[in-house]
Order: sequence, then structure tokens, then C-alpha cells
Amino acid sequence: MKLIRVDQTIEKCGEHLSNSSAYGTEIESLLTQSLLVIMCAEFEQQIEKVIQEKHAHISDKSIKDFVGSCVSAVFRSVKSGEISGLLNRFGSCYKEAFRRKTEENERAVTYYNNIIVNRHGVAHSDGSKITFRDAVQFYEEGHIVLDFFREVLLSKCDTEEES
Repeated sequence: MKLIRVDQTIEKCGEHLSNSSAYGTEIESLLTQSLLVIMCAEFEQQIEKVIQEKHAHISDKSIKDFVGSCVSAVFRSVKSGEISGLLNRFGSCYKEAFRRKTEENERAVTYYNNIIVNRHGVAHSDGSKITFRDAVQFYEEGHIVLDFFREVLLSKCDTEEES
């Protein structure tokens, strides 16, 4: 799932780094750290949008509000393991389907999680040591984890078919 805001930020930062010959400088580090924060913010927003899409057919506003508040309360990180745990709350078959997809695409999952871990370093530690090009590569190959999440959550699950 390519994200417009992330793609635009990558383009603008890449142009700046190239035009100013700032690769390998502190400016690259700062732009990379900003990019990591934007990526994670967009990941979180996309996950919430997919959950909203999942329960869009529910007409009772109070139930929709309840689901939204529960997601905010239980979902603290966008790492693939936490996404798996969130899917499990909808039913174990969702978690299992996500696990199968991620096992088939371990490199994408690793790159996706690298974004989250490095963003965590920016927010809570000494920053990040990855380059702008590393961050872009992680995104280019890792964003499909969000596609897996969407595909799995919006699909029919075995437990739904039994109901």
C-alpha cells in the first residue's frame, strides 16, 4: 500500500539531498528521521482506516465509536507482531492468515519492522543510524505489509462463515 504523503516526502527530501549534495551529512540524518516519523504516522492512519472500513456496514454509531476507541486503547505499535495481535482480536483465523502472508514475505516484514524500530529510536533514544536510501528501500519493499493487513482483515474469515 503506497502512501501519497510518504511518497511526496521521499520525493521532496530526495530532491533536496541531491540538489544540495547533502547525502552523508547531518541534514540527511535529520531528513531521514523526519521521514521515519511520517512513515509510521501514515502506517497508523492506514491501519485505522482499514479497521473503519471493516466495520463500516454497522449502522449503530455507538458500536462504531466503541470499536474505534478499543482500537486506540489496545493498539500501541504498528510492528507486524502487534498487527498480528490486533487481527487476533477479530478472530484467530485473521491472525493465521496474516502469519501465512508474512512468512511468505519475510524480507518485506523485516524492512517494514525496520522502519518502526528506527522511528522508535528517533523518538525515544539517540536517533537513527540508517541512511535516507535505507529508509526508502525499507518503505519500497516493506509497505506491502499494510496490503497484507487490509487483505486479511477485509476478507471473510472461517469464524465469520460459521456464524
